[in-house]
Amino acid sequence: MFNTVSNSVNLALNSNDSAEKKKMFNDHVVSVLIGLVIVVVLHFVLGPYLWNNVLTRLVPAIKPARFYDTFLLSILLSLIFVK
Repeated sequence: MFNTVSNSVNLALNSNDSAEKKKMFNDHVVSVLIGLVIVVVLHFVLGPYLWNNVLTRLVPAIKPARFYDTFLLSILLSLIFVK
């Protein structure tokens, strides 16, 4: 995810003023934003469902999570483990 954002920024900085490159950059940014929204919605929907219905049965010591807990956990893990 962070590599895609980094590529978008690099594309913006390295692009010339040609109309074709601007359109390509705009299309790239829109696709990155749509992908980001889809990932966030999936985290908010599937994350708590999987945590509360699967993981709490497998590990009884784990308590149910709220809808944003799993999303924040994924952000934390991506900051720790992604270069």
